[in-house]
Amino acid sequence: MRYIKKYGWVLVLAISLMAGRQSIAQQSYVLSSDQQLKVEGTSTIHDWDMISDKATGNAKIELNADNITDINSFAVNLPVISLKSGKGSMDDNAYEALLAKQYPQIQFELTKVENITGQMIKAEGKITIAGTARVILLQVNYKVSEGEILFSGGFPITFTQYKIDPPKAMFGTIKTGDELQISFEATFKLIN
Repeated sequence: MRYIKKYGWVLVLAISLMAGRQSIAQQSYVLSSDQQLKVEGTSTIHDWDMISDKATGNAKIELNADNITDINSFAVNLPVISLKSGKGSMDDNAYEALLAKQYPQIQFELTKVENITGQMIKAEGKITIAGTARVILLQVNYKVSEGEILFSGGFPITFTQYKIDPPKAMFGTIKTGDELQISFEATFKLIN
């Protein structure tokens, strides 16, 4: 009995520490079909957009209740030909400009988490398009709910950053602007 009284606090401390570790354990997630990536741009005749919901991805994330405490890995692959504008000839021009046959995937990989505050993540990520990789800065909102994490955000890029000539049509009379805006909403589901 004296032994239990004397060393019982060690057992309580060990159980408390284990419970604390479990609440911030790393968990594996996979990108669900509840997603949308949108690319918006301009041309000499009208603004345009292309949308995809066919990306695949996975992540290893640490949570404490409904807050992300760290992201150990995060990667997304988007098939180039899944981007659709609703206009076949425009899609074909975009696929050609993005060298879709040679580089069929647009890839994103998280390289560094700079800060996580509230429901906002500031991070760096490497995007590879048409064989050219560049690191970008991101501010991403997130919401944790019942085994899912919804990420949303956006960022600007240019064709020329990725060594891509902006697409042209009608013998060069229609020209696409260099600047693009990427926006996304993507739900990652916990893998049981």
